[in-house]
Formats: sequence, C-alpha cells, structure tokens
Amino acid sequence: MAHVFRFFLPTSSTDLAIDSAVMLASDDAKRLHKVLRLEAGEIVEVADGRGRVFVATVVNPRAGEVVFNEEIAGHHSLVPIRVLLAQSGPRADDAVEKLVELGLAEISPLLASGRRREARTDRWQRIAAGAAAQAKLTSVPTISAPVAYGEALVPGAIVCSHEQDDSSLSDALAGLSPPVTLLIGPEAGFSDEELGAARQAGVPIVRFGQTVLRTETAAVVFAALVIDRLSSR
Repeated sequence: MAHVFRFFLPTSSTDLAIDSAVMLASDDAKRLHKVLRLEAGEIVEVADGRGRVFVATVVNPRAGEVVFNEEIAGHHSLVPIRVLLAQSGPRADDAVEKLVELGLAEISPLLASGRRREARTDRWQRIAAGAAAQAKLTSVPTISAPVAYGEALVPGAIVCSHEQDDSSLSDALAGLSPPVTLLIGPEAGFSDEELGAARQAGVPIVRFGQTVLRTETAAVVFAALVIDRLSSR
C-alpha cells in the first residue's frame, strides 16, 4: 500500500464537511506542490489541528486545494509531556523535530545560565509542523515562548542533569501526575546555583547513565523514557 501523505489546515478553518473543498496551510500547500509534486486526483490525509482527520483528494495542487472524501476515526492524543530546551541552533532544531515525532504536547526554549543564544521559536514552529505531518499527528505540538529557569521549577518538573542527581527517573515519576515537564540543560550543564534552586523547590534531579549526552540527545532519550514509563502505568 502506497504511503499517504498528511497535511494540515490553517488554524482558522471551520465548518468542515464531506465533499467540501478546503485550502491547506500555506507551508503545506507549498510542500504538496513543489516538494512532493503531487497531482490532481491523488489521495492525501488532512488534519484540522484539533483532532479531526480526513481522507481527501487533491483538486488543485498549485493552490493546495483538496476535497474531503471521508473522516478517519480513532486517533491518539499528544503525550502530556513538556520539554524545556536550553539549546539553540541546528542541534536544537534536530531535537525539536524528534520530540515532535514522539508526539509530545509542548516544547519551549529554557532560559538557563549556560545558554549561548536565543532560540528562534518561529523556526521551531515550522519544524514542528513538518515533523507533525511526517509523524501523522492529529495536531501540531505547541511551541511556546521562552521560560525562565526559576519559573520552570513547578510541580511536575524534572531537571535532567549529566553531573548530579538525587533521584532515579522511575522514582521521580512515581510521585508525579501528568503533565510532566523535563528541563534539559545547555552543553555545559546546569550551574550549581540552578541545581540548588531545583532542590530548594522540591524538583527532582535525574541523570542518564554514566555518559555525557549532548543536549539534543538527552532531550530525546529522556522524553522517550518518560513516555515508556507513563504508558506502562
């Protein structure tokens, strides 16, 4: 069976009905026509970003216009995990792409002391939309505004460190209820002051193994482990 590509509608789309013609979001319309080179009559999937997905037929590839054929039932919600990432640049872009493919609900830049430059959340949003389509999610995970480290030390948070720990991941999750927030530090790690602030706030600090993971690797590994732990409850 041939792969069926998935696209998203603009967030303003309403009154969706079978046999109605709709226009894809601009980036998806460009991907359909210029990247994938789909033609009129080909079958695609279209998500409205709010949980509904339709089988549709391409009618005008250049404009990104499709007609709904039927609605697809039975979809999974995004995983109730938020990742705060103290990394910028291409490595952070890679992390965002993979975290979206895992189906996480939210990703934000983390303003930690070792952060070298600001993250481009507009770029992260474009990456998230493309990754969500690739992973066939029903909605695009939220890319939120940067969060200050101190403001991230809230109930449900876990600090992921490669230098110090005071809890295993399983123990840290045992006392938490979703949503879970993972704080992923910069390449140099969190400062002693930041780790002390986490302990003072009662936020557990966990470490993965004995090796030092790059920020983007740590984000994906910890997120995958948390998904596994939550799904086994």
